[in-house]
Amino acid sequence: MQAVPFAHAAHVVRPPARRARIIALVLSIVAVGFSIVFGVYARRTFALFDRNDPERYVEPAIYALVFLLFAMLFRMVAAICELIWLARTWTNLPEELRKVGPVDKVTSGLAVGLSFVPGISWVWKLGLVMAVVEGFERMRTSIPFQALVPKKLGLAAVIVAWVPGLNVYVAPFLWEMFATRIDVVCREILSAQTGQPAMPTAPPLPR
Repeated sequence: MQAVPFAHAAHVVRPPARRARIIALVLSIVAVGFSIVFGVYARRTFALFDRNDPERYVEPAIYALVFLLFAMLFRMVAAICELIWLARTWTNLPEELRKVGPVDKVTSGLAVGLSFVPGISWVWKLGLVMAVVEGFERMRTSIPFQALVPKKLGLAAVIVAWVPGLNVYVAPFLWEMFATRIDVVCREILSAQTGQPAMPTAPPLPR
């Protein structure tokens, strides 16, 4: 069955939220640093643990908790910046393509809002990523662009974020790779709409 090209009407793509993406990356790197220091002090706490002399391990335990707290705070702010980027990317899809599962015409507010609901947020973000990559592939039929849409990379970034530990050390950087390549797609579509050449980019990686 032949696919029917999508009619993008007068929808105009806006520049991607590059600043939010970069801030998220920097904060994630800082969070990794704090989590590593937390691990050092946690090991020191266990090494000094003595029920009969709690003063030996109280100080390193407090340092460990402080560094863990900072790691969590930086990662939470980074996650918010990732959602800001995702909201802008979501608005770059025509309204007819903003569909997550059975929910049609999902607004950017709803897309971001449900991402804060415990439990639902994991599956919801996966649905958003699938909708983004499939939406841009449909846009390719009416606005040709050369960049690859990184579907597998996006799914991997969300799924790895479900795993404790990997959600700090690996998932943010997979997300950065995914977001960077989606930004390339947005720039090429924007260039096709405005008639201006897109910024040069590195050769795309396989999906």
